[in-house]
Amino acid sequence: MVDRSTFNEIIKDVLGNLYDTAAIETHPMLFSVLQIPAGHTGSKGEYIRQLILEAINQLKPLRKEESISSPEWRPYYILYKRYVDGMGVQELSDQLAISPRQMRRDHHRAFLSLTEILWSKYQLVTPTAENEPEPPSSRAIEIHKEIVDLVDTAYGVYKTLRRRFDEKKITVSITPAESLSVVVTDRVILRQALIGIFNESLHIQNGNSLSIHFHNEEQAVVIDISAPVSSVWESASEEEIDDDLNAVRYWCRFIDAELQEKVSQKNGQKQIEWLIKLPLASKNILLVIDDQPAVLNLFKRYLSQSAVYPVGVEQASQAFSLAQHLQPAVITLDVMMPQMDGWELLQTL
Repeated sequence: MVDRSTFNEIIKDVLGNLYDTAAIETHPMLFSVLQIPAGHTGSKGEYIRQLILEAINQLKPLRKEESISSPEWRPYYILYKRYVDGMGVQELSDQLAISPRQMRRDHHRAFLSLTEILWSKYQLVTPTAENEPEPPSSRAIEIHKEIVDLVDTAYGVYKTLRRRFDEKKITVSITPAESLSVVVTDRVILRQALIGIFNESLHIQNGNSLSIHFHNEEQAVVIDISAPVSSVWESASEEEIDDDLNAVRYWCRFIDAELQEKVSQKNGQKQIEWLIKLPLASKNILLVIDDQPAVLNLFKRYLSQSAVYPVGVEQASQAFSLAQHLQPAVITLDVMMPQMDGWELLQTL
């Protein structure tokens, strides 16, 4: 059963990708929460989109004349203008004649009202202590770790959101590093965190660029994402709630990643920088050299509750370089693999 905190973060993901059917339909948890009715023949993404739009419309005040300056209408306007019309945070703050900080507070109240409508509709069971979310390990999501190419993953997220960047005439620059340490993590969860950051950049930036770089630190590999912002923009204080970054932090916790936000001046332009720090691959790696995928799956099932992570390689030609890269604690080797002298490889290793 999905708890209320998890439910809210899933809805936040959907809002950020309301008109991106591919992102909605590939969400790792969405359809375990919002069930598609039996017999529905249309697009699943379109069904979810209409569901969200109907819930937003329910925020319209009853028997109140429509007015953008009315506090009663503000929850509806904030969600509609931002997620349906695609208006940026600063532009929306200016239109509503409120500060960005007030905008964040009002957005949070509007977002909670929306999730309450959807939560009640689907009659999900809240946890005993609703304001104390369960640790990620107890939630209804499985972590599937693998060796992840961070640059390819970032490119994949960019391709998913490319249409929106093109609409805003934003140039995305992804600069690969010469040599990155190995990261073993859940690729799908990392994608959700990156989608959240990319969406945030679309809403708050005040320029035409987004830059992604990668570098190594002593205990982590860092994805560095930066974009220009308005000179009057301010990041959320510790007392404030930033729904967008909270969603990213939520996904980062599942993969033991850390999210940092920095604001600086560069060439006279205010700039925001997000750093996602991913821990280096565990030293407890088991390298399985075998041409039968079933052998690797057997090790994964057997070791699923342990601190050992099995990594498989089916080609002998790749085994030595991968072993050098990963520095595994243990190696298993099928010396009878076809077209390979297993004993020679063993001596090389």
